[in-house]
Amino acid sequence: MQSAQALIQRNIQRARYSLPFFDPGLRDLITLIPPLLSEGSPSIGIYGRPGCSTREYELLAGYLDRKPAIVAGRLPDRVLIESLIALPVPSLAGRHSTSIMAVCLLRDEDHTEEVRTKIAAVARVFEKHGTPLAAHVSTGPLGQLLVYDIMRTGIVLAGKHPVTDKKAASDACIYIGGLPGVITQMHDSVRSREWNPFSHYLDSQTAEFIRKKDYPSALSVPSANPFIIPYLHMLHHHEERTDKERIEKLRMSLLGLFSSFPPTRELMQVLRSAWKMDSAPEDFSGLDFTSALRLRKWIVPLKRDELPVFSWPPSMSFELDRLALGQERRHWGVAQTREFRHAHAWVVLTWAALAGLVGRATRITAPRELRMKSGVRKILLEGVESLLHGKDSLIPDDHFQGAIHLKGGRFFFSPGPFAILEQGNKHCIELFEAVKKKALLDDIDLGKGGKKG
Repeated sequence: MQSAQALIQRNIQRARYSLPFFDPGLRDLITLIPPLLSEGSPSIGIYGRPGCSTREYELLAGYLDRKPAIVAGRLPDRVLIESLIALPVPSLAGRHSTSIMAVCLLRDEDHTEEVRTKIAAVARVFEKHGTPLAAHVSTGPLGQLLVYDIMRTGIVLAGKHPVTDKKAASDACIYIGGLPGVITQMHDSVRSREWNPFSHYLDSQTAEFIRKKDYPSALSVPSANPFIIPYLHMLHHHEERTDKERIEKLRMSLLGLFSSFPPTRELMQVLRSAWKMDSAPEDFSGLDFTSALRLRKWIVPLKRDELPVFSWPPSMSFELDRLALGQERRHWGVAQTREFRHAHAWVVLTWAALAGLVGRATRITAPRELRMKSGVRKILLEGVESLLHGKDSLIPDDHFQGAIHLKGGRFFFSPGPFAILEQGNKHCIELFEAVKKKALLDDIDLGKGGKKG
């Protein structure tokens, strides 16, 4: 049986690959997840941990902009979480190129929804400070892939330490699931609202290797960063078969996702040179919209009726100072880019907002006959916000002009009428003034048996 001290050392070893590389503000946010769960009502306690320390209380006050509803040093009244583990993940949308996945292992499944609601409140604090946070809340053993992620890069923030042997479970250890030498099962992963072509391609490769039962779960490789270890076998596999396209896409995806991630930033510079990828961008965040979209279409081709968006949420600086909507050959488009044209003007304007071309300072113009509303920029940005907060469809004021649906972080246009009547969580986006038709009535009495006066 592993001693608690040995497990603590393993946790420190995992944390040293990530925490020292993060901005101090991000480190504070990560370490404040336990007190954020305990603060306020309902209070969610974690096994073996006081609600917060004196220093954490002071930090909480700064991040909450108010006096925290918690007493420093007091043990929680209710303990609902057995173990709380943070997984730092590379992100294009996060301010620090990082998002956090929190794994909450519960004592009792009856409190699952309560803990999820509290986690959502914590996520709003993280969002306010530019870092996405998602969560996996569970009571039982976890899926193989999530267990692998935890044992390789997970940081125990509070509670019991994870073990993969049932016999090792104790007051200090919690069994999180088995970890075979080769992973053969996918699992319900911690879902992030973020989508980008780099993580999508890497995830699809992971799924393919797991289906083929060719995904080894190595926890360490000499001189290898633990965040990159899962992809070394894939690279070796494709190199052995001289599959040039897959090698290039896999390398580009690794560079695109991990080059700005603080724990792997220096490593990716070394790999970029070793792979002789001089044509790859040194700073992917500096790509213009056309170049970024071309890269996305190469790595992840567009599907039928999919809107050409590089990533979601918009993660790069594509914002235009001026956006001019115009019509050519019965299709609408944006004068500043030729990347997308459509029969409906509302689809083009909405696409521009979803793609990140519309910002708070963007001036939008359109032909007078469209009768575009004066506050169209605000309407478009409100539509983007609605999707970020749970909506999955955008519906125009003219219900005969289809709808835009968000599916797995990608956007698709549906031409069918009256999408407002379909199932889903919809947001109406009304960009144009309604055309009021004046009715001309003669003096006919419309009542039954009426006569002309």
